[in-house]
Amino acid sequence: MDNLLKEAVASLFCYVIKSEKKDIEKERSIFCRFMKQDFDMECDDANTLFDNVMEKDYNIDTQISIISNALATQTYQKMSILKQLNSIIIRDNLKDDDYDIFEKTKKAFFG
Repeated sequence: MDNLLKEAVASLFCYVIKSEKKDIEKERSIFCRFMKQDFDMECDDANTLFDNVMEKDYNIDTQISIISNALATQTYQKMSILKQLNSIIIRDNLKDDDYDIFEKTKKAFFG
């Protein structure tokens, strides 16, 4: 479940990075820090995960559901993911509809 959760979190972040055309290299370093802090993942492994996820297309609703179910009783970790998601969204090129994915994720996490 741990790898599935990591991939789901990565896919959520990468979905926003790709859809908002964010600076991939800038986001990569932030992603590595987050994965180290929240999932005790080495940066080389996080970079590999980041690259693999960036190349794929995911059903974002499924990924949000995986995260929500895996962290059902872990409010702090869900809040940490939302905080990082918010940080990705507000950095560069903010548009009116950018918060749709944040609101969808928040609703899935907390009802």
